[in-house]
Amino acid sequence: MWVIDIRHWLNERQDGPAAHQLRLKVKKLGEIITWITSRDRRLPAGETPKCWRRPKRKPCKGTLKIQFEIDDRIHWFCPECEDEGTIDGWQGLIWDMSERIFH
Repeated sequence: MWVIDIRHWLNERQDGPAAHQLRLKVKKLGEIITWITSRDRRLPAGETPKCWRRPKRKPCKGTLKIQFEIDDRIHWFCPECEDEGTIDGWQGLIWDMSERIFH
């Protein structure tokens, strides 16, 4: 299980990965944050994010199950490969749609 404070993976501006090796993981975590915070506000959220794992070097075809925990952490779970994790520290980042004002 992944337990991630996404702020530890971001650059100083907190708008991208701190290191090139984290680029794809940060992109995927950003998709999860955007999807759940958009859905929570009843905004168009698009398709549920897909799993990014590659068990035995083959792409997992699972669709993530994503929800908020009681303490506002985001929890994801893949029913196909059973990968799961939590994201903390997402509030106020560029992917957080919960506080955005749309005109």
